[in-house]
Amino acid sequence: MTFPCFHVPTSCESMVQNVEFQNLVFENHGKKVELAVPKVTDKVMEAIMATLKEQQTTYLQTLRTNDVVDIFHKAIEKWLDPEYELRKKAEEFLPIITGYDHEMVRLFLGRYLRQFRKEKLQRMIDEDFANPLILDEFRPRKSGGLYRAYGPTITTHIFSGNVPALPLWSLAAGLLLKSATLGKVSSSEPLFPVLFAKTISEIEPRLGDSLAILWWKGGDDSIEKVSFSLSNAVIAYGGKDTIESVRKKIPTHVSFHPHGHKVSFGVLTKECLQATKGWQAAKLAATDASWFDQQGCLSPHVFFVERGGTFSPKDFAQMLANEMENFQQTHARADLSDEEQHAIVKLRTAIEFESFDDATVQLLRSEQGTNWTVIYREFDPMKPKKEFPFSPLNRFVTVVPIDQLEDVKPYVEQVEGFVQTVGVGCSPQSFSKIIQMLGKWGVNRICAVGSMSHPEAGWHHDGRFHLADLVRFCDVESTLEEQMNLFDEYRE
Repeated sequence: MTFPCFHVPTSCESMVQNVEFQNLVFENHGKKVELAVPKVTDKVMEAIMATLKEQQTTYLQTLRTNDVVDIFHKAIEKWLDPEYELRKKAEEFLPIITGYDHEMVRLFLGRYLRQFRKEKLQRMIDEDFANPLILDEFRPRKSGGLYRAYGPTITTHIFSGNVPALPLWSLAAGLLLKSATLGKVSSSEPLFPVLFAKTISEIEPRLGDSLAILWWKGGDDSIEKVSFSLSNAVIAYGGKDTIESVRKKIPTHVSFHPHGHKVSFGVLTKECLQATKGWQAAKLAATDASWFDQQGCLSPHVFFVERGGTFSPKDFAQMLANEMENFQQTHARADLSDEEQHAIVKLRTAIEFESFDDATVQLLRSEQGTNWTVIYREFDPMKPKKEFPFSPLNRFVTVVPIDQLEDVKPYVEQVEGFVQTVGVGCSPQSFSKIIQMLGKWGVNRICAVGSMSHPEAGWHHDGRFHLADLVRFCDVESTLEEQMNLFDEYRE
């Protein structure tokens, strides 16, 4: 199966069709798909950027924000229909492209897309702006005068590809601010943004002509020089090397909004390990540790489990292992590269040797291959430095017992500034204490265990505003309002 994988404004299509194409080949689940991507030149990119700028000036900036919300909502409603042609194509191709389980992709799309319905988008806007109308017109300030917020004329998005459909967050942010969009898709998952852009075009062709979704090899200096210099903002997702590479290329007049690598973990208080609640907690934790094979920054590397429940933290590790096996039976992990496989085998071997001489370390693993791994590890309380147990990912998680919630702090200090999400299981009695501690320690997002991979609309990604960080404010001071009356031609 070969599928043309790009989207550009209608007036640029013939130009793009005339460039050389490259096939990105994916094979998983016994099937193969080839995505044909155009190898755009710097001259073609210049023409595309000029078209996007014209679209923003003549069309996008004339819209009300609610007009964009309505179009986006209609696109989401199409995608929520399991019989929609492009939804069916995504369900067919994404498992082949990513290697993820078919059913997991299907369930995720339904749950994830609902976060972008009309009410959710409005909540996203309301979260960032006390008066959302400032995106459409000048509005009175409480301190006097007027103000308005303007989105970037053109925003370039460097999408990540570790989780399907994840670029929708970034794409929505740009459109809600009435910014024309250039999206660079990831080599590991280039399809979804293209399909969604085509849906936008079906509903409102002029909005579709305000989008260009293309692939190019990361680090292509000629293409990135053009795209970055002709943008007003660049949003980039990726690891440390990717972020630093992009940062060096951003001109001083362009705002840069990086979302680099982060880590997440879980915390379970002793109340979660009482009687049947322990198994419920283990199932929720297994979902967090298994969903999309821990590839997202929202996935936990470790669970800190408080002693004192009916089940011990060591019992919980065994229950977690059982639940991860159950998850594997219903949603099999993707096939790994040789490098990924080696990383898990190497770490498993080291921990197994360690456990021979240390009863405080236990290795629990899948019988078949490296499908999942649970490590139980008690750290020596006499050691002043507590090493954060990073995971090699792909369903590899550590359980660390703690005597009290404060015991988590030394581990968090090892990853200060890089903590994204903490999944919490707790009682009402410990709720206030635990969220205050985590917030003080620099955590950006706290959610229920079992919900780590599904952030709610309006969340502050990396602890920042989702939309407000991208806008430029224009203030009209009250002095002008007061002075203009002096020059009123109707003044007596």
